[in-house]
Amino acid sequence: MAPMPADGAQNRLTDRQRRFVEEYLIDLKAGAAAIRAGYSPQSAETAGRRLRRLPHVRAAIEEAMDARSRRVGITQDRVVAELARIAFADMRDFADWDGQGVTLRAARDLTQEQTACVAEIVETPGKGVRIKLHGKPQALATLARHLGSREKGEEHPESQPVLTVVTYVPPPDQPPADAPAPCPAPPAGEGGAPEKPGP
Repeated sequence: MAPMPADGAQNRLTDRQRRFVEEYLIDLKAGAAAIRAGYSPQSAETAGRRLRRLPHVRAAIEEAMDARSRRVGITQDRVVAELARIAFADMRDFADWDGQGVTLRAARDLTQEQTACVAEIVETPGKGVRIKLHGKPQALATLARHLGSREKGEEHPESQPVLTVVTYVPPPDQPPADAPAPCPAPPAGEGGAPEKPGP
């Protein structure tokens, strides 16, 4: 496990909190990190959320993440750029198809940014070649979190941005002013709805 900074918020952590910070950096899941840090599985989700709200624990996580980014040369800009490539990839960059069949573009014709979007290429005898791109929905969801939303279960869930898809249904057209009025419904018993029998 990579060493963590020895100053700043780290000095105010208990041993178990320090372990939580180390484990949290693995997958950014507070509940799972709490279990690995020694908290009870029954209360891990609550403990993880509580720990993430503690100012000195939050600061320690930020310090550790910054230190890791410096070590491996990964910046938020680089992560967001990679997510954006996957999220907005277009299959037409990788293949062409018409009534005659499907033709894949040669790898030498693709840019490095395009090949980074390819998750899998499988050639099956008698069935041709299948190309699969990395998941766009997952990339879009992760990109949205990077752009401001919070991890599910974090503090202040009521403040989480909500993505709403609205389909606009226009109201029915109003009849022209000179259109004849609709005929009233005939009263019951005269060709309209049958009268209800008495009790």
